[in-house]
Amino acid sequence: MDIDLKAAIQFAHLARVRSFSRCAAELGVSQPWLSARIARLEERLGCKLFHRTTRQMELTAEGERLLAVAEVLANSAAAFEMVARDLRGHAGGRLKIGSPPYASHINQRVQLIEHFAAATRAGVELDIGWSRNLIDRLRRGELDAAFLVEPLDGRGLELLPFCIMQLVIVVKASDRLTTLPAVRPADLAGRGVGVFTRTLNPKLFDELFTPLATAGARIIELPELNFRALMSDQAAEPSVLASMGASPAALGRTGNGLSVMPLLGVPKVKLTLARRKGTNSAACQRFWKMAQTYCNQEEKG
Repeated sequence: MDIDLKAAIQFAHLARVRSFSRCAAELGVSQPWLSARIARLEERLGCKLFHRTTRQMELTAEGERLLAVAEVLANSAAAFEMVARDLRGHAGGRLKIGSPPYASHINQRVQLIEHFAAATRAGVELDIGWSRNLIDRLRRGELDAAFLVEPLDGRGLELLPFCIMQLVIVVKASDRLTTLPAVRPADLAGRGVGVFTRTLNPKLFDELFTPLATAGARIIELPELNFRALMSDQAAEPSVLASMGASPAALGRTGNGLSVMPLLGVPKVKLTLARRKGTNSAACQRFWKMAQTYCNQEEKG
């Protein structure tokens, strides 16, 4: 049977995300083109692969059976791309690492990457994104490794707990909150608190910000956590921004008229390093071993 293997790989990706629009965006193709590709695959197979409604799509029994082998094919293609990219790289190799937007403030992550680059002469590329998108790119072989925030879907991934993160708030240095010994959710009652949008990581969003909303804070979802808004002399809305920092967080004044304070009474979360199970590039294997050593030293310290 003349089956396009790329279509099978695209089917595996669609089966993971369960959304034509999202899958098309992540693959860099149009939604009509992807729909036509899957329709042609179903036609050649002589069966439906998805049950589709206006709200959701689920795999048929035939789709479940095909997915088992399509995932093997997708994993093999990703592994091939990793090795090919490694062979095309520099003497020390090339490493593509995914990282959440706020991870530049996490000294442990910065130190590990700098140490790896200096010790191996590898070329390191950082791709910034939110955990859900980084996981998809990791599974497709577009990234060698990624720093992810739990809770997460770890299917097909090898996970290494890296450090603990806590929610911090950023306010003007003149804000009355800075006079408190510690800030709790109740101290934010009536305040507008700027946070990342829920669609980026629904589970993490609910885990972190439900205690604030319950205490009376007004949760304001922002497309970007821009601290410059707080630096203005004008009354800002929101007046508080919530971000993430390594635990224990670096606290106090930041030098630009703002202060960083820990927020008690909300869960702490894990920052986890992840890579694909199975074949990985030589550079990724070296980075993983270095990360394991680093984490062991941190635990002993």
